[in-house]
Amino acid sequence: MATPYYTFFTDLEELELDDDADFDFDADLNSYDDNLLYRSQQRYTDILLKLQNAEEADSDVVGRYKLIMECNLLLAEIENEIAIVHNFISNKYCFKFPELESIVHYPVDYARVVKKIGNQIDPSLFHLQGLLPSSIIMVVSLTSSTTSGKPLPNQELNKIIDACDHAIALDSLKNKIVDLVESRMSYVAPNLYVVVGMAV
Repeated sequence: MATPYYTFFTDLEELELDDDADFDFDADLNSYDDNLLYRSQQRYTDILLKLQNAEEADSDVVGRYKLIMECNLLLAEIENEIAIVHNFISNKYCFKFPELESIVHYPVDYARVVKKIGNQIDPSLFHLQGLLPSSIIMVVSLTSSTTSGKPLPNQELNKIIDACDHAIALDSLKNKIVDLVESRMSYVAPNLYVVVGMAV
């Protein structure tokens, strides 16, 4: 089960992303800003508070629009961080299951699948139902039975799992911000909201 973003913050300082001597990894893909999740949550909380205060004060649309734009900037930062963490995960996990990245393309789905598989070799123990379509699960299972990858050292696997938690938590925060932006569209652009819908 994915670690909720609001409980994962307390674990961020424990992330250790140094290389193992047994592995030769690209240094640029061996680290990421593991404090961004905490900073992003703080900014989200600040934006939410500003929006609530703006509604209570019956402020103009311009003020709300600026806050929405701030949300959009934060979303872009989170998307970029998810991509960085995904590179970190795939760069390390390719030693265990090099074919997985070509099968599971979406970074957060990839992180969830990596958490489920871990060092397991037997496909019957993967338990990927609900994470991927049945057809993709079958491809993952069949490919894993012929992969050239080998189980990772526990210390290395733990670093990868921590990074997976980070990506999943960032995705959870991103979804909350998207929901927040969508819920305010009727105030910022009421006519457009009616014509094209909230999501657009």
